[in-house]
Amino acid sequence: MADINEINELVGNKKFQEALVLINEAIKQTPNDKELLKLAGLTHVNLELWASAKTFFESVVKFEPDDATSWFYLAKCYEKLGDLISAKNSYVEVIKLREEYLEAYSSLCVILVKLNEINETIKYAQKALNINDTDYIFDFIIGTALMKAKDFENAILPLQNALNKQPKNLGTLNSLGTCYMATGKMDLAIQTYEKALEINPKASMAYFNIGSAYQILQNHEKAIEYLKKAIEIDEDESFLVAIAMSEIKLNRYENALKYYKHLALLCPSKDNYKYNIATCYEALGEIQTAIKILEGIVYVNPKFVLPAQKLANLYLKTLQYTKAKEIYDNILLKQKLDAETMHQYAILSSSLCDSDTAERMLKKALKMNPDFAKAHKDLGIVYLNKRLFDYAEDEFKTALELAPNDFEILFEYGNFLYSISKNTEAERYYSEALELEPNNALVLTFMGLNKLVLNQLDDAKDYIMKAYNAAPNHEYVQFCVGRILYARGEYEDAKRYLVRAVEQNPDIETQNTLALTYFKLGDYNQALSIFKNIDEKKPKNISVLMEIAKCYEALNDNDSALNYLEKVVTIFPDYEDAHEMIRKLS
Repeated sequence: MADINEINELVGNKKFQEALVLINEAIKQTPNDKELLKLAGLTHVNLELWASAKTFFESVVKFEPDDATSWFYLAKCYEKLGDLISAKNSYVEVIKLREEYLEAYSSLCVILVKLNEINETIKYAQKALNINDTDYIFDFIIGTALMKAKDFENAILPLQNALNKQPKNLGTLNSLGTCYMATGKMDLAIQTYEKALEINPKASMAYFNIGSAYQILQNHEKAIEYLKKAIEIDEDESFLVAIAMSEIKLNRYENALKYYKHLALLCPSKDNYKYNIATCYEALGEIQTAIKILEGIVYVNPKFVLPAQKLANLYLKTLQYTKAKEIYDNILLKQKLDAETMHQYAILSSSLCDSDTAERMLKKALKMNPDFAKAHKDLGIVYLNKRLFDYAEDEFKTALELAPNDFEILFEYGNFLYSISKNTEAERYYSEALELEPNNALVLTFMGLNKLVLNQLDDAKDYIMKAYNAAPNHEYVQFCVGRILYARGEYEDAKRYLVRAVEQNPDIETQNTLALTYFKLGDYNQALSIFKNIDEKKPKNISVLMEIAKCYEALNDNDSALNYLEKVVTIFPDYEDAHEMIRKLS
C-alpha cells in the first residue's frame, strides 16, 4: 500500500520525479484512489507531462464532478495541448462550481480572446471585476478584447482603468498607445509610449511605436530619431523596414539602400528587399545596377510580378524595347493583369510601332477601368497616329474630363490640336501645361512651333530660347531653334544650332533645314552637298530635286540644273515651277 503522506511530502518539496516513481507503483495497486489520482495529475502538471496529466484529471472529475480545483487543472491541460474548446468548457465548469475563482476567470478570458469570442470575454471579465475591482488584469482583458474587435475607441477607457490600478505595466501602456494611434490621437500615443520608456529605457517596441506615430504625422526626421534607438536595442526586421521607408520619404535613397541591404542579408529568401534595393538604385540613377538585380529576381522567381513590371519599365527607359517585350510576353501576360500593366504594355507596343496591339491593350485597360485618364490619353495618341481624328478627339476630351489638371493630358491634347491646325486652341492647352511645369523643354518647344505657325515670330523665339536654356543638349530643341531662327531670317544663328542638331541626329528634316540655311547664306556648295546626300537616302523627292537645281543655278551650272529639273517633271509632269525654271535656263 502506497504511503500518501510520503508522496505528498515529495510533491511539497518539489521532488516530482521521485514522487512519480511512488505514484506509478501505487496506482498499479489502487487505480481508482481519487487522492492518488489528484497527486498523479498534479505531479505530471509540474513535470509538464500534459497529456498524461489530462488523463488523470479526467478520471478525477469523473469520480468527483464537484472538484473545482481538478477542473481547473484539467482546463490547463487542455489549454497546453491546444484543445481550446475543451479548455473553455472546463474553465466555465470551474466558475460554476466556485464563482469567486478569479484565476479561472483570467484563464478563461485568455481562451475566449483566442477564440475571438469578444462578447463572452467582456462578460466574464466584468463578472470578475464585480468580485474584485482592484485587479488591473480584467480591465486590461476587456481593453484587449475590444482591440481585437478593432473597437479602439471603446478600448481606451478600460485600458485607462487598468493603468490607474497598475501605472507601471508596460503591456497596458503599449496597448493604450496603440489605441490612441488607431484613433488619431497621436500626441497622447507619443506621451503614453514615453511613459513606457521612463519605466524601461530599453523597451525597443516603445521607441518603434513612437517612430511609427511620427511617421503617421509625416515627421520622418523625428521618426528616424526614435527608430534608430529601437534598432540600437534590437535589429528587428520591422524596425529596419520602417526606418528605410522614412528615409525614402525624405528622398535619402543612399540611407534607405543601406537598410535594405542589411534586411536582404538578414532575410535572404525575401525578394521584396532585393526589389527595394533595385528601386533605390533606380532613384539614384544607377539604372544598370537596378536592372541587374531585377533580372536576378525575375529569373529565380518569375511569378513575383512587381519586379517583372519594374524591369520592363527600366528596359523601356533604357530603350531596350525587345527585352521589355520579352518580359511582358513571357511573364506578365501570363498573370491576371491589372489595368495599369495593360497600359504599360500598350506604351511598349507603341514604342515598337505596333499600334494595333497598343490599341487593343488600351481598350482592355479601359474596359477594366473606364476612368483611367492616362489610358484615354494614350488611346487618343494611337488614334491620332492612325489619323482617326474624331476618335482621337473623343479620347482626349474624355481624358481631360477625368483629369483636367494632368500635365501630360494637357500637353498631348495641345499636340493633337496643333496637328489638326487648331493652333489658337492648342495655345490654350500648352499654356495650361506650362502653368504646371513652367520649365518643361518640350512644352516650350511646341509652344514656340505653334507661335511660328501663327506667325508670331517674336513670341516663337522667346519660347524656343527658354526651351533651349532648359535643355541645351536636346537635338530636337536645337533643331527647332534653328527652324524658328531660319523663319526669322537669322540665318547665321540658325546654322549654328542646326549644325549641332545634325551632329546628334542627322535625320532628313534637320539636314534639309540646314541645307536651306546654307543656301540663304550663299554657301551653295555646302547646301548642294547636303541636298545630294538627302537625295541618295530618299530619291525622287521633288522638293529636294528642285533645291538641287536651284543650287546648280546659283553656281552657274545650268546644264546640271536642267538635268535635275528634267527629273522633277518626269516624276510630276504638271509641276509648273519646274517648267518655268526650265524655260528660264534653256
